[in-house]
Amino acid sequence: MNLLYLTIIVPLLTFLILVCFGRHIRSINVMIIGISTMLVITLITIFSCIDFISNIVPDMSLVYTRPLWNWFSVGDFIVPISLTLDGLSLIFLVLISFFGFLIYFFAACYLTSSKDIYNFYAYSNLLIASILTVILVDNLFVMLIGWEGVSISTYLLIGIYYQQARNGYAAVKAFIMMHLTDIFLILGIFLLYQTVETLNIRDVLTQAHDNLAVDSDIIFWITLMLFLGAMSKSALFPMHSWFAQTTLAPMPAVALLQSSTVILAGVYLVLRLSNLFMMSNDVLAIISIMSSLTILFASTIALVQYDIKRIITYINLAQISYIFYAFSTQNWSLSLNYLINYAVTSTLLILASSILIRKCQGERDISKLGGLIKSFPMLYSVFLFIMISLSAMPWISSSFYIKGDIILGLMAQDKLISGTIGLLGILLSSLNIWRLISIVFYHKQKQSDFAKTKWISYLPIFILLIFPTALFIYFPLPIRGIIPIAELDTNGQLLFQLLLAAVTGLSFLIAYILYARPNSEVQEVLNTPMIKFFLRLCSSDWRYDYLLHTLFVKPYVYLANLLKKDPLILWDNWILWGIRKVNEFIVDLENGQIRWYMLSMVIGSITILMLLIFI
Repeated sequence: MNLLYLTIIVPLLTFLILVCFGRHIRSINVMIIGISTMLVITLITIFSCIDFISNIVPDMSLVYTRPLWNWFSVGDFIVPISLTLDGLSLIFLVLISFFGFLIYFFAACYLTSSKDIYNFYAYSNLLIASILTVILVDNLFVMLIGWEGVSISTYLLIGIYYQQARNGYAAVKAFIMMHLTDIFLILGIFLLYQTVETLNIRDVLTQAHDNLAVDSDIIFWITLMLFLGAMSKSALFPMHSWFAQTTLAPMPAVALLQSSTVILAGVYLVLRLSNLFMMSNDVLAIISIMSSLTILFASTIALVQYDIKRIITYINLAQISYIFYAFSTQNWSLSLNYLINYAVTSTLLILASSILIRKCQGERDISKLGGLIKSFPMLYSVFLFIMISLSAMPWISSSFYIKGDIILGLMAQDKLISGTIGLLGILLSSLNIWRLISIVFYHKQKQSDFAKTKWISYLPIFILLIFPTALFIYFPLPIRGIIPIAELDTNGQLLFQLLLAAVTGLSFLIAYILYARPNSEVQEVLNTPMIKFFLRLCSSDWRYDYLLHTLFVKPYVYLANLLKKDPLILWDNWILWGIRKVNEFIVDLENGQIRWYMLSMVIGSITILMLLIFI
């Protein structure tokens, strides 16, 4: 664990090397540098795990701290830079290194353009260094460095194809959306420091527990600001817009952004400060509401998409919400287990879709594909495994147990609306993946020219395939003493599992009727005015972008045009005009008549006398 700082230094150095000299390095050497970077991080992670396990004491939490230096100090305010490794940060370190290494390896097999290779590995190294800074530092102020690095890296990865104007606009939009909520995070950190006079995470939690009241106003505002800061990184509604823009990045970058880096930043912040969030029931209720809206929003939009990248993006967006559902029930350990399940499933979905797009000569419109089950049986089997996880296949997939426990926890806390939406989210996710599989693999074949892909590109997929199964329901996580571990009420669990199995079965039946064997009666229902209106609303992303444009962009453009004309000059012109008019009036009084001057002096004297008497 003494080499822990290298997990940040190595990717940062390789980022600088690739940025400065990458254009003059051969593509194969750039790949070697990128993969070697992740290999070093993975090896350090393995050694850290071995060291951590060998030093752990039963019924005690091991916390390793490595002080580096003091960044700056202002009076009594000192900001030290030190790295901390405990059970929670070790879990995130393993996730980032494991999935990062698989995605880096897949990118070496997938990317062909030398410019794409150079850009991907350079910007991804910066992203890895930034997210590891967020995970490993023990000071909230220092965490902001990594937090901003994640935003910049996301901007760079989305804008890899910046020659196309829409890609540049998408990158800027993602950057702005992320920074809008970063303001709330900074406000939350300021409120914390003003309240507990420290930004060391462990001291913050201790001081808050000892000195602050549960559900007090200050706790509400602190946790609300922190949650709003985490919303954008976790892509919760309404700060999800950047997540949809990731579709313009190369597929390995999409996998990195959506499954194993950026999403982890917001989740880690809430988990690390879980003891603080437990003190505000109102904020936990807000988290539940935002999660429900995200599931409804993303799942319904995915139902009408035809672009493969947009379909998988909105499917993943809906799955993220279950992590925050677990937060709202204060079942923090369950959220970690689901986070692992989400990372596996989303990475599998993105990598399998990448191979599908490559095989179909870059075609992403599923309406132009079909009948691929005979041509690509292996890829079809991979999508079936993904379907098993997304649809929570009863007693076969790990998501059946984990999602079931999350929704059961919502029901047990009388959050019936959220629990119902959670069940609906499983049904819609199942419909979305079945729609993709049916149209691409079962419908009439429309394309006959296919590209070849390297067999080795399937290797990361084969490694991940076993994890969504019920063999890996709950991982033994070293989090005792770090985050609260809730005891799940198992009363009625079997009945609820039967209900969940019925929901999954219903989704299969609806998918068969809608996508496998559509008939005239189904088409008549789909052509009713209400259904057509709903489909148009979903196709336009719930008119969310139009709403943003109306409420924020138009007023901003209006103010910009107004300031472009410099309204202060207009105000100055009015002042000058008034002075000129007064001057003209005074000049007219200078008419050379002595009696007028004497009258003016008398009137002035009387006025001054009256002022002296009455004031």
